[in-house]
Amino acid sequence: MSNRQFYDQDKEPKKGHNHRPEPPHSAPRRAAPQRGQRPAEHRPTGHPPVQRSNRRAKKQQLARRRALLLLVVLIALCFAAWGIVELMTKDKKPADSTAPSSTAFSQISSAASSAPQETPAPTPEATPSATPEPTKAPATTEQDWKMRLVNANNPLPEGFEPELATLANGKQFDARAIDSLNAMLADAKAAGLSPLVCSAYRSIARQDELFNQMKQDYMAKGMTEAEAYAKTATIRTPHGCSEHSSGLAADIVAVDYQRLDDGYENTPEAQWLHAHAAEYGFILRYPKGKEDVTGIIYEPWHFRYVGVENAQKIKDSGLCLEEYLEQNG
Repeated sequence: MSNRQFYDQDKEPKKGHNHRPEPPHSAPRRAAPQRGQRPAEHRPTGHPPVQRSNRRAKKQQLARRRALLLLVVLIALCFAAWGIVELMTKDKKPADSTAPSSTAFSQISSAASSAPQETPAPTPEATPSATPEPTKAPATTEQDWKMRLVNANNPLPEGFEPELATLANGKQFDARAIDSLNAMLADAKAAGLSPLVCSAYRSIARQDELFNQMKQDYMAKGMTEAEAYAKTATIRTPHGCSEHSSGLAADIVAVDYQRLDDGYENTPEAQWLHAHAAEYGFILRYPKGKEDVTGIIYEPWHFRYVGVENAQKIKDSGLCLEEYLEQNG
């Protein structure tokens, strides 16, 4: 056997050794990629349909989350606005947190409109156990206007306005009695004294302001409202119960002693007035030792015009105006 035959024989496939013949038309091999070039099968050719669908779903989910977040913010803002409105309206409502029905509200409104604005507690007297009830004043006529009783049980009528005249220092006094007051002051000055009218006529509204101011001062010191009212009522009379509002009362002090306290009684001006006031028709309205009857503390500066004849009788009797009217009314 020649060498060629041996070679050809060696190339022939041997049968019976599981040898698969090559397909007649096998696919040509791909050329090797050049340096720096990615294989063709790894080059991006755009997002596959599945990836595009996933990205679209994520965008939609993100949009839904943003919409939900915006809705939550809007709801929170609505609740905040509602809370502010409720807080503002709550300040204007009564302290009672339970809203009454329409029927109850109408009943309350009608009761409130018929009730007075302020119903102060009754004025307690200095020593209630030993204090008789103040004298009820008789009906006042034009002839006995000088003896009008004004106290906690006998207030002035609503809308009362006396006919007034003006003193030299601008204070006002009843026009029917101002000449007597001026004469008394002039004679005191002629005696070398220096009397000063520090208070005369006060309107009922002004008296109410002074009363409430003093009551608030006592409450600021720790008193309850009832305690402060009772304390104030022994110094300043409540609504419509002040003699100053009648125009017939004047507080007279000294130029060099203008404090309204018990020390004023020791001044020459106070002693002269106590001795001579009746000659001009004036009495010391709230004398010492009569606090249980008048309901007012001792005021050595407070003088009330009652007319000369009445003043002399009251002074000689040693009675206060309430007692005198009770015995001679």
